[in-house]
Amino acid sequence: MQKNVLITNMESDFGKDLAAVFRREGYEVFAPADLDKIDRLDFFAETTDFWDASDCFSVMSGIKPYIIERIFRENVLVPMHNTEQVLPLLMAGEIRRMFYVSSAEASINESRTNRGFAYKMSKTALHQFLQMKRNELAPLGFTFRIFDPRPAMSDSAAESAFLYITRRRGTENHDPARDDETRLSLMDSNGRHHAW
Repeated sequence: MQKNVLITNMESDFGKDLAAVFRREGYEVFAPADLDKIDRLDFFAETTDFWDASDCFSVMSGIKPYIIERIFRENVLVPMHNTEQVLPLLMAGEIRRMFYVSSAEASINESRTNRGFAYKMSKTALHQFLQMKRNELAPLGFTFRIFDPRPAMSDSAAESAFLYITRRRGTENHDPARDDETRLSLMDSNGRHHAW
């Protein structure tokens, strides 16, 4: 049976490239506008990754709440809404894999600058949502992928993302208690895993 994927933001270079890779590999690709045409999904790719050039303040220089609210809405509330919309379709699918775009710079361990405050905080909030969602959905067979398309260029990032989304992560010594699918991990386009 053909596998279905919904990609939320195919207007971005990364989203377009990711959709092209899925199509090339024989997957049926849908956008959010196609929800009424789908009866099941195997993969959900939430590729929303919004930033604003005016997000150049720091806590010391004075935060701008309206910018923080806008970025938070796009990077957290929109993915939350999209996730809730596709859950019944994923429940009807076979694989039940959910993929989200984030940034290693949102990691507490890897936040090395004092700029991009709103963006980094929004991705940190997204991480908390994903942890809670994983706790709820993992017992139902759902698996999660969190991906930073940087530092690679868009087309090679899409190739890396496709492999990360579609392949099962491994177990250590074939021990179910050491199954990588049971933990959340943020991977970048070069295959490096980041603490978050």
